[in-house]
Amino acid sequence: MRNGLRLCTLLSLFSLIGSSIAAPTPPAQTLDTKISNIMKPWMQKRGIPGAVVEVYSNGVPHAYYFGYADMEKTMPINGNTIFEIGSVTKLFTSLLLAQEVLHQDLKLNDATANYIPEFQPQTKTPFSKITLRHLATHTACLPYDEPGTIKTDREALTYFSRWRAPRRIGESWAYSNVGMGILGYVLENKMHRSINTLYQQNILTPLGMTPLGGTVPAIYEPYRAKGYNRAGDFMPPRDYLFPAANVIKASGDDMKKFLRAALLLPGTPPDIASAMKLTETPFASNGTYKQGLGWVIIPLQRQHDVWILPKKNNSIGPTSATQLSSLDSQFNARAIIEKTGTLDGFRSYIGLIPATQSGVVVLTNRYPAMGDTTRIGHQLLLAASR
Repeated sequence: MRNGLRLCTLLSLFSLIGSSIAAPTPPAQTLDTKISNIMKPWMQKRGIPGAVVEVYSNGVPHAYYFGYADMEKTMPINGNTIFEIGSVTKLFTSLLLAQEVLHQDLKLNDATANYIPEFQPQTKTPFSKITLRHLATHTACLPYDEPGTIKTDREALTYFSRWRAPRRIGESWAYSNVGMGILGYVLENKMHRSINTLYQQNILTPLGMTPLGGTVPAIYEPYRAKGYNRAGDFMPPRDYLFPAANVIKASGDDMKKFLRAALLLPGTPPDIASAMKLTETPFASNGTYKQGLGWVIIPLQRQHDVWILPKKNNSIGPTSATQLSSLDSQFNARAIIEKTGTLDGFRSYIGLIPATQSGVVVLTNRYPAMGDTTRIGHQLLLAASR
């Protein structure tokens, strides 16, 4: 991500600031023009075959489609094109957790070992101290991924039953697919249903999304985008060990419905709205930004009619972290609340500013540089928030 000064400079292009010297006022750009002027040069520079941009601006939805879902067949992108959303899946998993917390079936401070039988016999396991809150906020000290030699769920649980935390639990932040994956196992064990069934029953169906989750039934295969790596080579779909971390497939139309719910706009089912707000509440901080349940929360300030975005470190950690008290764990509408996703051949971004009822989803079928999609997401989001 570029620094806050660059974003501030970008925003100033859209600000009408008085001057002591009279000058012609340029015509205001429409949102369509802004989106096009941001996306088209970026896609051309990065060689991105196709992209969907779903936008809410002041509560009003807009949709934009660029390029191709399949370069060989020149199949154009549309609202039904299905993408791999990667780690944006973590928001769905966190939403399931929040629903169970509000139903009082789980507590954020519950020990993970209470719900994973493989961890219970290990009296000295760190999972007796690692809480569900730690898992959902990446403060459990767990590694980014499992060792490459692990191929099955059973092997993973056996390995982590003997794992020892390298740092004090709760005092460092390190992005972890493992932690969210284990949270998925907790939800499955507690609710006695597969994670995919939970996604469909508790989130996708209530929001009117396509019943995909981690699967793409044959009837929907024609809508599936091909993913391309940085070199431009096709990357066939593959399975991942921790589905709760990165398994979901969704179209632009689907993610527009999820974005609407994330903005807590009227018409969102109450059960989902209250759980979504809980996920968007900060529970930990690494000094630069705050961590909700799955979401990253970046406080904003407004100066001279311009949103000021602080610099964000794109490192996956570890960095020092603090757990926030109940007084500090307050929903903040004047913040960028966001999440990115990365898989072989795909990148995704979702971000929102509740105070302006504005939000953006970006789905692409090529893997650009790390942080690049976030930078574009910020430009789109701040343009939509004017």
